[in-house]
Amino acid sequence: MNLDAILTFLESSPTIRLLKADLGPFVIFFLRRAFKSDSEDSAISFSHDELASRLQVFQDELRDEERAEMLGSADRYLREWSDAGWLRRFLPADSTGPHYQLTRYSEDAIRIVDAALNRDTRLVGTESRLRLVIDTLVDLVRGASPDPDRRMKDLLDQRKRIDEQIAAIRGGGEVETYHPAQIRERFYTAVDLLKTLQSDFRAVEDRFEAIGRQVQREAIKDDRRRGEILATALDAEDLIKQQDEGVSFDAFVAFLFAPQAQAKLRETIAEVTHLDALTGERAAVQHIRAMVPSLLAEADNVLRQTGRLSQTLRRLLDDQSAGHRKRTAEVLREIRTLASRLKHHVAESDQPPPSEIGLTVETSIGLASPFARPFWTPPQVFETTPETRVVDLETARREARKLAGMKRLEWDRMREAIAHATGNSPSVRLSQLLQSRPLNVGIIELVGWIQIAHEDGHRIDRDATEEIRVTTEDAITGQKRPLRVRVPLVTFHRTNEKATKPIRTKRPR
Repeated sequence: MNLDAILTFLESSPTIRLLKADLGPFVIFFLRRAFKSDSEDSAISFSHDELASRLQVFQDELRDEERAEMLGSADRYLREWSDAGWLRRFLPADSTGPHYQLTRYSEDAIRIVDAALNRDTRLVGTESRLRLVIDTLVDLVRGASPDPDRRMKDLLDQRKRIDEQIAAIRGGGEVETYHPAQIRERFYTAVDLLKTLQSDFRAVEDRFEAIGRQVQREAIKDDRRRGEILATALDAEDLIKQQDEGVSFDAFVAFLFAPQAQAKLRETIAEVTHLDALTGERAAVQHIRAMVPSLLAEADNVLRQTGRLSQTLRRLLDDQSAGHRKRTAEVLREIRTLASRLKHHVAESDQPPPSEIGLTVETSIGLASPFARPFWTPPQVFETTPETRVVDLETARREARKLAGMKRLEWDRMREAIAHATGNSPSVRLSQLLQSRPLNVGIIELVGWIQIAHEDGHRIDRDATEEIRVTTEDAITGQKRPLRVRVPLVTFHRTNEKATKPIRTKRPR
């Protein structure tokens, strides 16, 4: 961790943007209630209609409490949250509409707020965490040692301690039990680990999805044969399994999906939830009771994510096969066209058709033993010496800071400002509009106003110009300096409300 990394993280992380957003508290509360509550209606993902309906109910509750926040449409908020990286929007294979689930950034924001709010009211466990650290380190040393004599010594020591406890109980000794405080301490340690585990699934999904996107980018390159596409996909699948996340996830799935492990885990959870020391911890107990179904659903969701890699591969191969069939059909059509032209030429010239026309086909038969075919060998890969480039780290950091400091344009509010300005007069020039609504983002916002004028059909007179003063701020030093920009004469006219929101594919930022 260094200073530049901290500055870049605080300026560019979607998690920090969510915590600092004006509607951040409302967004975090709603996302936590929808996706992370212990009630039965919470889920890993929701369809667009279902999540929009839940958001409308939440907005109605805010209006009942006379809170003047989140007055826009639910569809707009879901779209903005997806663009900001707080919701992941995807299209399942068995659905015709989009679905939403939390991203790793919203998971982190929820966990940060939850930990901060419960820090003063929750039991601070030190003894159980220390024991957990020690037991983990001991297990690490024991499991990493290939020495059979050391492993045998550890097993004998464990058996000796167990035999001593058995002998003490048989001799009428008192059974040592945990104090109620120790029970609650260890219980909350398990709950915290469970919440962290459930949040970490988003990071695993992001890693798998990034590999899938890489496969897709490699597969759509020109002049790629089907074998190369298949090899790329298989290499990516092996890469997923060989990475630390893949190895850990495979072991997790193997353990969790084992019937005996599930039965033992359910039995242990049932016994834990009936302990007298946990009678007043209803919310945490409910969270533990939903542990097995929740983990199974999370694992199934990740498995579906990896399955999309195979679906992408099949779709790419099908597209390539369709391209080959289309090309073959075009060649046959060209042959038929040439044959028709030749027939028409012969009929008009009264000349006999050529004696020889057609294709030469090799009719000789060649015999070869299938055992003579060589085994498949991977294509030879030539190692290339990478080009040496000198990177100015200070320049790279400065440009990265500038990129992280860029602000989003609020398109809806900009259009509302145009509608408000043209409410009293039929038209208003861009320079007049900027007098009542000065530029906040900088010169890029000036480009945004011209983009809106182009998209919404306002008048842009390129033969006439006007001069607009813009104040820019350096992202590094924070110094402001004025600029004079000459732009085409833009005039906004009063338009229909529906016409002010066309479908846009690209927006400057």
